Amino acid sequence: MMKLFSAMSLLIFFSSCSQHTNYSPMLWKITAPQLKQPSYIFGTFHTKDPLINALPASVLSALKKSQRLYTEIPMTKKSSDDILFFSKMAHPTVLKQRLHPKTIKMLLKHLKEYKIPYTLRTLQPFKTWGIALMLSNQQEKTNYPDTLFMDEYLVATAKKNHIKQVALETPIEQLKYFDTLSLSQQEQFLVDTFAQQKDTGYADALKAWYFRGSEKGFLSLQARFASKDPKQQKLDKVLLEGLLIERNLRFTRRIHILLQNNASLRYFFAIGAGHLSGKKGILHQLEQLGYTINKIN
Repeated sequence: MMKLFSAMSLLIFFSSCSQHTNYSPMLWKITAPQLKQPSYIFGTFHTKDPLINALPASVLSALKKSQRLYTEIPMTKKSSDDILFFSKMAHPTVLKQRLHPKTIKMLLKHLKEYKIPYTLRTLQPFKTWGIALMLSNQQEKTNYPDTLFMDEYLVATAKKNHIKQVALETPIEQLKYFDTLSLSQQEQFLVDTFAQQKDTGYADALKAWYFRGSEKGFLSLQARFASKDPKQQKLDKVLLEGLLIERNLRFTRRIHILLQNNASLRYFFAIGAGHLSGKKGILHQLEQLGYTINKIN
């Protein structure tokens, strides 16, 4: 599966950290002549790892100065319920009839190895891509049961400081791309989820990139770890277009509308760090629209 999936803030099944660190955050200030207040955009990393989601003081300071926190999707019970509903099949089929025997064997091994409390029966109602997403966060939930994901910590901080939390898209807008995958692509997506749990090389490289605090180099990192399997490359292309590029355009458009319609408000946009990188990334697109983007350390 395309590695960018792991790097993006994909809030699937919602499961604070008070420790703060000094790494350079992916934090920028947005200004323009027509804006009465500066706003901020912060690249998030969807993790429970305390070494990463212990937010630097500059991030918390920018958030506390803001009047609105915009995450990718609403982090509410309703959103969670919507995600669960959308991830289920209208007419469930038995997994052993839906998946190749080798995939079933890998799934059972994965559940046992990581002590995940699911069975084939409990997973049966879900679409194959939904199963993959459910499994992707399980290891972190096991390793860090008492900490929040970075996105959740931002929301908790906003709530504590009476900052309204809104969202740039709906859960369905975020997840609909997975429904465009063929059944074989969904199975490939699931199989690669198993492999990613063991891919410490990519995980370490991704963390090193994030700690540097620069949006540059994300796509080259994906290319360095890309699969050489033609089928996987085809799937990667679909995910890149839908999960990254199309959503970058939507996020930029909605940020622009908010800033133009409410020039007196100070916003804090928290978006998966991968969305900020490259010429098709949000930062470059905002600059093309006339905004000045300045890095904050």
